[in-house]
Amino acid sequence: MHILNRYSLSFATILLLLCVSCSSTKKLSQKAETAFDNGEYFKASELFEELIKEEQSKYIKSTYEAKLAECYRKLNLYKKAEVAYKKLAKEKAVKDKESRYWYAYYLLRSEKYEEAEKMFKAFKKSTPKDSRGANGIASCSLAVAYKEKPTRYVVENVKALNTKFNDFAPMYLDNTYDVVYFTSSRIEEGVKPQISNVSGMNYTSIYEARYDRKGKWKAPEKIADSTVNSDFDDGSVSISPDGFTMYFTRCLQETGKHLGCQIFKNTYKNAAWHATELVEIVPDSVSVGQPAISPDGLTLYFASRMKGGKGGSDIWKVERSSESAAWGRPINLGSEINTEGDELFPYVRLDGTLYFASDGLPGMGGLDIFKAVRGDDGKWIVTNMQSPINSTQDDFGIVFQGNKEIGLFTSNRKGTRGLEDIYSFELPELKLAVEGKMIDVSINKPIVEGEVTLIGSDGSLQTARTKIDGTYSFQLEQYIDYIVIGSYEGFLKQKVKVSTTNISDDTTFTQDLNLITMSKPVEIPNIFYESGKWTLNDASKTALEQLGKLLDDNPNITIELGAHTDMVGDANANLVLSKRRAQSVVDYLTQKGYDVDRLVARGYGESKPVTVTEEIARQDSAFVVGTVLTPEYVERLPKSSQEIANQINRRTELRILSTDYIPKPEFFMKQKKKLRK
Repeated sequence: MHILNRYSLSFATILLLLCVSCSSTKKLSQKAETAFDNGEYFKASELFEELIKEEQSKYIKSTYEAKLAECYRKLNLYKKAEVAYKKLAKEKAVKDKESRYWYAYYLLRSEKYEEAEKMFKAFKKSTPKDSRGANGIASCSLAVAYKEKPTRYVVENVKALNTKFNDFAPMYLDNTYDVVYFTSSRIEEGVKPQISNVSGMNYTSIYEARYDRKGKWKAPEKIADSTVNSDFDDGSVSISPDGFTMYFTRCLQETGKHLGCQIFKNTYKNAAWHATELVEIVPDSVSVGQPAISPDGLTLYFASRMKGGKGGSDIWKVERSSESAAWGRPINLGSEINTEGDELFPYVRLDGTLYFASDGLPGMGGLDIFKAVRGDDGKWIVTNMQSPINSTQDDFGIVFQGNKEIGLFTSNRKGTRGLEDIYSFELPELKLAVEGKMIDVSINKPIVEGEVTLIGSDGSLQTARTKIDGTYSFQLEQYIDYIVIGSYEGFLKQKVKVSTTNISDDTTFTQDLNLITMSKPVEIPNIFYESGKWTLNDASKTALEQLGKLLDDNPNITIELGAHTDMVGDANANLVLSKRRAQSVVDYLTQKGYDVDRLVARGYGESKPVTVTEEIARQDSAFVVGTVLTPEYVERLPKSSQEIANQINRRTELRILSTDYIPKPEFFMKQKKKLRK
């Protein structure tokens, strides 16, 4: 009896303990779910970690693991998130589409591109209408391409502003750019930290940093004005161009409630911020933040997950007719900007260009910074800022110094001092130049003290003289069309065009100025005919385009086009052939619109053989400088040298006849049409 009672008591105790345990687990689960639903992800993560340790059921444990993975993602613990989503993606119990996507997402951030691409393809196959799949696949290639060929921006960690905590979302106070506001979760010495259940970090506040006289940042200080910083999360500042109105985000918290974030504004008066007030653009139940005021103060951009979006966080805007008017209804910026992913941290430059961060558009991984401008049709044209502005981690919160390509942004890339750091960026001025030689083409030697003129489409004018080696050089500006004009007494002018309009890298253009003397005939290179015929081939027509340009550049000249043959064949037949060849050149030019009065065709046959120059002598050791390549001389040469000599004698030459020709009105009409093009 005593034994039975003892066992009965033990069994009852076990049942009681099991019931207590079940009740305790249920309460813990409810707490975790409530914290998760209220956006208290740090608190929820600790509770789910505890539940996973205790839970025996595989299925229930997997649901907790899914929630924990979400907490890690929301807390931006990307290494833990990758491990968690990898496990979920392989478990049959929770092999859902979102797990595939987020596992691929974190593989991309870890630069495991082949594995990431496979997972993105699997996600796209299961969810073809979700653009994140195709964009993720594209990102696997773009990340490599952007990294291998970075832009010219120079990026540096602003160590003076950063701590081991979160330091992010910089904003210049005014157009002096020597004061910056930013958001930080840093813990101040002697101040008890207030840990947020949302982030697990100290509540964020708005800090101010100033340049000292040496151009270095002083130690940042929290804005002392109690109307700006509260007992909760404050930050993500936007300041009107005049520096007198501040918009910022404040996220109020109350245990067990999901209050979300709202946008507030302050006014600067008497050297301090005053009168914090709520910006009434959405109902209190809707969470909004990260404001960006337009330069004219009439449009306010912000981020929100409110209904009517494309998925995740979207960029929205509200507008007003004047600074004293009420804000209108929220307008989503549409699918050109927003995706099924997150679009965050908008910013508007003085010229109206919109910048924002997105993890839904093709990029390098994590949040990338994008630039958006309006096209002629009013639609947004969006481009990725690429490396080194963007990295495989989160990059966001960019701000510029007015119209300069200098500013600050936030990143948690490799090498970051804390969890998120503020970085500086600057685009160095392009090094653009044009250089070359001025050459006397009749002897292929440099012209010393030749005049070179550079004319820019911006009205600029520069002149220079060629050096002893015939060289010249000019520095150029971006987005300008230039004409380089080479001139020297006794020579025809030559013009060449150079444009820096579409140049985005350091570039030096090489443009030699090949001047033609007016004192003697000069061979026109690359004029070819079929053997025994006078029809020009296609290669010759390309060379004659340059001859046409010479006529355009020197509208007051008339020229003789003389054709010469070699000694092969009958002399009379060669004379007729040369005349026809010269005439075919004239006919081609007149068909192109050049005045026939400026052109004279002359056939010389084999009557004027070439005199060997130093350049010709280099073609064959049998040639002697000063020797004339007459039939008698050529016949005494070796056969291989004879063919070279015959090729040299077969030529078309240009000779200047006069320099006082007055162009007809049609010439100027033609030039105007070319300029319009």
